[in-house]
Amino acid sequence: MAKSENLILKEASGSIGGILTITKSKSGATRLGKHRGASRVLATSKQLEVQAKFKQSIIYAKAVMDDPDLKALYATAIKGDQSAYNLAMRDAFKAPEITKINTELYDGLVGSTITLRAVDDFKVASVRLVIYSANGDVVEQGDAVLQANGLDWLYTATVANGVVAGSKVRAVAKDLPANETMMDVVL
Repeated sequence: MAKSENLILKEASGSIGGILTITKSKSGATRLGKHRGASRVLATSKQLEVQAKFKQSIIYAKAVMDDPDLKALYATAIKGDQSAYNLAMRDAFKAPEITKINTELYDGLVGSTITLRAVDDFKVASVRLVIYSANGDVVEQGDAVLQANGLDWLYTATVANGVVAGSKVRAVAKDLPANETMMDVVL
């Protein structure tokens, strides 16, 4: 999209003859772009999924704008022409990511630890761990604690696990819009 410093278009916005669209950015810059119409091609199932996610993101962003505390939280992280609404929409569209689970210090004893790294484009709100025995029974579950580096989460075992080999650790990271990502590791 082209930027314009044209005095004639300075206060204009909207479409011109179904050919051009004039928009304004947050900083006040006027932008010209090709007018887009509805597609004549049927959407694929993947495209329909993205459209549904986009609609949910809009609903979340509108709810953020109605909540002064959440709006202020998002407003502190905006950059450039971005708005708190745009950031909330992006956050709702993208789930957090678990990049690693470190089980080296977990030996099945009470007090042993599991560390994992979870990241998000805005903020990971919580991380929950579930430890399953080799036969699939839940040994224990609970919330991990965010560490000082702001990236790693620490879970401390509260129940003894007699047979660690074959046990499974499941981590679930959740962001503010309640998007969830799950990752399993077999010990």
